[in-house]
Amino acid sequence: MIDRFQRFRLPRTVDEAVDILISDLTTQQMNTMGHMSDEAFDQLCRQLIPHLQHDFGLWRGNDRLLMDCFDKVDNHTDTDPMRIIMECMRERLKVDHGVFIAT
Repeated sequence: MIDRFQRFRLPRTVDEAVDILISDLTTQQMNTMGHMSDEAFDQLCRQLIPHLQHDFGLWRGNDRLLMDCFDKVDNHTDTDPMRIIMECMRERLKVDHGVFIAT
């Protein structure tokens, strides 16, 4: 779980952003997201991305996170940075095979 005081600091990396997003999920939500179809995931992204962009300060001063997002995709700037974060979160949830360890 993310320390409550850290939650008020903007994430600087994709990994920090993913940690924050996962810390807000229940075990059932993590499992659902890890097994979600591509279509359902696309729909979820369309609903969440506008809110998360605001919360994480993307396009509004959080340049470190923005740069880290584009580093993850070899600077292909045609991908929405928040979508990059969401994809990384989904991939982490798939890899964990239902075992979630707090770091």
